Amino acid sequence: MNADKHRRNRKEGSALIMVLAVAVVLAVLIADFGAGMKSELKAAGSHYEEAMNFQLARSALALARMELARKKTALYADEYGNAFFVTGDEDHESQIEELALYREGYGLGRGLASYRIIYKPSAMDPNRVSVNDWHRLLEVACGIEEGDDRNALVDAFHDWIDSDNLTRANGAEEDFYQSLENPRHVKNAPLGRYEELLLVYGFTPEMFYGYGNPVRIEDGILVGGGLLRYFMGDNSPEGIASRKYIIDGILPSDTERAREEEERFRKIERKPQHLYLVAQGFVPEDFGMEAEYEFHEEEEQQAEPVYFSRHIILLRLVLSGKDETYRIEDMLENAGAEAVERILAYGVPEEDEFGR
Repeated sequence: MNADKHRRNRKEGSALIMVLAVAVVLAVLIADFGAGMKSELKAAGSHYEEAMNFQLARSALALARMELARKKTALYADEYGNAFFVTGDEDHESQIEELALYREGYGLGRGLASYRIIYKPSAMDPNRVSVNDWHRLLEVACGIEEGDDRNALVDAFHDWIDSDNLTRANGAEEDFYQSLENPRHVKNAPLGRYEELLLVYGFTPEMFYGYGNPVRIEDGILVGGGLLRYFMGDNSPEGIASRKYIIDGILPSDTERAREEEERFRKIERKPQHLYLVAQGFVPEDFGMEAEYEFHEEEEQQAEPVYFSRHIILLRLVLSGKDETYRIEDMLENAGAEAVERILAYGVPEEDEFGR
């Protein structure tokens, strides 16, 4: 009897171990399946969110195109470069206020489409920079001291854009360019794109992009960083001071730094050759809830909505046509926020950005 009972207990014990083993295996499989499903759901959600942000950003771009396409508009901008196109000067403040609300976030479905048009008040058109100003520009942007090398660069540039075939003292015209190892024709017309400057004899990518000459602040102005930075403009106080020195020969220390009270928005009498457009789409974390925007009484300002991700499109616009409308010149799709801020603040694109 004891032997039979012992055998039964051994069999029951073996069965229990098998059942426990099967349960453990099933638990592992279920946990693995659950983790896989969770990852799949997260990936699907991210793909859905990315697609939705993309469509919202494209919608923001379409809204911006509508504003840009309006005829007979005046351009107004504040000191931070926020630009608005209005149809009348008398009520420009109310129009700007309405446009600002419209641009901050236009609700489409579960998300928001928003855009900014940015004017670079410190940007410089190389075709309109005078001879003396070119000397200061090469000094500031490239660190080239006064002398024969700088004289040759300034004369070569003006020989390139003037309409005659007369060679300046240190310049170069058609005969010289035809004698080069890689001959080319002198343009004898203004630059159409900044990059054309690299065709002018003596100008190098190092000078143009600022390779090996990092930007820094000296005597209250921005120096270094290459010519492109100053053509595209830098909205920082030091960048604006740098432009004032290049154009007017005035350093910040030469004038009182106190600023007179000015209108927030001023009319830009001469539309710039380039503007920038940032279109973005995103879904705020609490979109559709009562507390969509948190208000801080102490700061008396509206907090920026919290979002999970966003899709950003950065465009460079160029002035064209007799009606002075803007068309898209370059576009950076799905731009990273840091890249956008770097380009807008400093105007120096990476090597592959903007199609270069």
